[in-house]
Amino acid sequence: MATPIRIKRSAVPGKRPQTTDLQVGELALNTYDAELVTLRDRFSATGIATEVVRVGAGVTVTNVLYVTKDGDDNNTGQKLGDAKATIKAAVGIAATGDVIRVSAGTYVENNPIVLPEQVSIVGDSLREVTITPQNAGSDLFHVAPGVYISDVSFVGTMNSGSAIVAFNPDIVYYYTQSPYIHNCTNFVTNSIGMKIDGSKNIGPFKSMVTDSYTQYNSNGIGVSLSNEGYGQIVSMFNINNDVAIAANTGGQCDITNSNSSFGNFGLVSDGVGPRKYTGIVTSSQSENKDEFIIDLSTPTVNISGFEYDITTGLSTVTTATPHGLQVGMGVTLSGIGLTCVYGTKTYPDGKVGYIFEVKSTPSSTIFTTNVGPSTVPSTYTSGGTVKLDMVRPFDGQNVFFDTLYQEVKKVKLTSGGSGYTSPPTVTIQAPGTSWGIQATAVASINNGSVTEITLISSGRGYTSTPTITITGSATATLEMTPKYYSILKSTPISSGITTITVDDNVPYAVGAGVTVPFFKQSRILASSHSFEYVGTGVDPLNSLPQRGAVPIQDNEIDDRNGGLTIFTSTDQTGQFRIGDGVIIDQQTGTITGNFYSKSLFSQMTPFILALGGD
Repeated sequence: MATPIRIKRSAVPGKRPQTTDLQVGELALNTYDAELVTLRDRFSATGIATEVVRVGAGVTVTNVLYVTKDGDDNNTGQKLGDAKATIKAAVGIAATGDVIRVSAGTYVENNPIVLPEQVSIVGDSLREVTITPQNAGSDLFHVAPGVYISDVSFVGTMNSGSAIVAFNPDIVYYYTQSPYIHNCTNFVTNSIGMKIDGSKNIGPFKSMVTDSYTQYNSNGIGVSLSNEGYGQIVSMFNINNDVAIAANTGGQCDITNSNSSFGNFGLVSDGVGPRKYTGIVTSSQSENKDEFIIDLSTPTVNISGFEYDITTGLSTVTTATPHGLQVGMGVTLSGIGLTCVYGTKTYPDGKVGYIFEVKSTPSSTIFTTNVGPSTVPSTYTSGGTVKLDMVRPFDGQNVFFDTLYQEVKKVKLTSGGSGYTSPPTVTIQAPGTSWGIQATAVASINNGSVTEITLISSGRGYTSTPTITITGSATATLEMTPKYYSILKSTPISSGITTITVDDNVPYAVGAGVTVPFFKQSRILASSHSFEYVGTGVDPLNSLPQRGAVPIQDNEIDDRNGGLTIFTSTDQTGQFRIGDGVIIDQQTGTITGNFYSKSLFSQMTPFILALGGD
């Protein structure tokens, strides 16, 4: 029998020799871990100190970079035995199309981590790979087109407003492929799971997508969408958030098979985006009409100057005559003459589209917009035009007619007073418009004090917040909401003219020449959404019902300032809702709701009349 070759060895789990324990070319074996190590000597070639590394831990792989807890940021990252120690170091050498594979462990990262286009970060295991932001006041990841993050968890704490994933605020990309977050969990207190700010990119695709991204970020926001940012979300569980989904300034979210548990608010749609364009009513309409003929014609304005910052992409445009633009409007640029090392070019060339958003208006003849960065300096020569981007009005826009009126949304009791033996009279000031309707409310008492004020009618036609008075010593305040009209349908624009139909009859006459501004509505479309004890707060322990927490149903859906949430949902009581129109209470077996009542009335009335009833 041949004499076996025996090398240095240990049976202690996790034990490795030190550099002083081995000579160059010598091997050591851990018989428990089945790990073979040797010395790597790169000092003479690169000046990097000698180190102990695993033998046979892989060869260099194209387009794959490795990060491990026992790695070193001086390593190449190109094979497992030569891994980086931090994700940021791997990202720093990553190129388009690379995959960064992260082994089990906790990684404290110097954020923000700026991801290049089409780079993926893939962890070994959702529960075993955790990433902690080092800087609480900064976002963790700034993403680019085509970025993919999967199978990791985020832990730690952040300042309010900081996000785990956000568009890069310093590099404005033209997005053709959305960043995708898959099978991740966010435990970072106060953080925003995804911040989708549409002002941080150019082009029509201001979106991120996610599947199975859990938000257990106490006091944070699951997804924030703003400035026409768009999110497509599947299977997101939101727990103890301040707000689960927050859409504002024209943000839009499609969310499916998800939930909002505990926390302060569920789905919040707030307001509208900036004015996109303004139409003019061409034909007078009497009161209580919902169809209007609108002139959307806009002039084409000549460009007389164009300054371009190739690093940021920000361009300053000077027009020969007043441009009439406002921040947030979309404009079409064409025919701008530029010279560069390649000769004379006409911009835009279509690579990042032709439509851009107005960022500022320093004067009546100057505006700025971001057309995307470049590596080629250029100089304006002559020519060019700018025109408002005029699109056919669509479902998802809001309008009003000359004046934005208000309605009463909520009555907030500020003091219950004392000494009441019967409910006091609540009086809300009448509006000043002739067609207006006075809002009404009633009070409830208990033990001599007012305990609740219920709004009966929101009224209409208010131009400011009315006064509210309560007989006796109780006091209350009013929360108002603007009265926008949502576009239901429109005809194609022909010679600048379109006919729009809105979602409600306008209760006053609209004359020819009335201005009609168009806004993108903040909107959430939620299908099969589960609400569980929403309104009980952001503390994971004290929001539990067994700790006395009481849910607030009004906080499940909160539409503010013209925003809209369209939803189907079920809550912890078994109440199934199709918006506010149809409500099925599974505990009582009753069906209620505005749409149900109207439908029942419309069906039963002809039946009763047919039977000879009144």
